[in-house]
Amino acid sequence: MKKLVIGAAAAAAVTIALAATGYAQDAQSPGYMIANYTIKDQAGYDKYMEEAGPLAPKFGGKIIVFNLNATAVEGEPKKVMAIAEFPSVADAQRFYNSPEYTAARKFRVASTEGSVIITEGFVPQQ
Repeated sequence: MKKLVIGAAAAAAVTIALAATGYAQDAQSPGYMIANYTIKDQAGYDKYMEEAGPLAPKFGGKIIVFNLNATAVEGEPKKVMAIAEFPSVADAQRFYNSPEYTAARKFRVASTEGSVIITEGFVPQQ
């Protein structure tokens, strides 16, 4: 019984915390693929752009940020910043793991140094 009460209290605390931040759990959050890298081989990167460029819309995505020379204001991020928005995290993952993007991705991996993440977006409470 004691574990049940503690579990219920923890669940209530999480619910209150989410409500306090204005996060709408029932709304579908967009998914974002965020890439931050430095180009090491321009020819290889050009091949990546040629193959990957037209793919995001096929998965419901759109490029919302693409800057080859982003300005750092804190820390030491890489030069290129790219953000693609998808209807959901599942859509972003479908894009990333698709055969088409997997074939293109090998050129980016070989020609750049950096990171790519997929994350859920924030949906404010209505």
